[in-house]
Amino acid sequence: MKFSALKNYTFYPVINDNLELPESERLSVEIIRPTAEDHETLVFVELTQQVQKDSKGKDLINSASRTKFNTSKILRRHIGEIKNLFVEDTDEGGKEKQITTGEELACASFSGMFKLVNEICVEVCSDKLSDSQKKILKQDSTLSGEDGTSGN
Repeated sequence: MKFSALKNYTFYPVINDNLELPESERLSVEIIRPTAEDHETLVFVELTQQVQKDSKGKDLINSASRTKFNTSKILRRHIGEIKNLFVEDTDEGGKEKQITTGEELACASFSGMFKLVNEICVEVCSDKLSDSQKKILKQDSTLSGEDGTSGN
């Protein structure tokens, strides 16, 4: 059985019309895929059950699950370069600051960051290659001649 390994790749979050921008202006995040061993420390599923009686005395069981991420570890260890992320600090007279690493994002505070960070966490913990990632792998193998062609 053969699996694909793409250890580092560029991710374009689907946030605030990001994908509508020209590629050179899009917010992009370098994802550093975790190892199998590291993955188990990044995402947790919390299950809860609540038992209640209905009007006839029957037990009703309500179940819920919630996914929790180790956001600090994800941002600090599994995010490389960030491009085109700017934060305007209104406390400092509108001074603009560029965030260029996962470490900087981990320490940042701005409106809209929770949606962005959650999308990044989901991507890092995802175990599927997107269609665009599959195309990148196919292009790379074609260029290197791994598909039986010369790549020229």
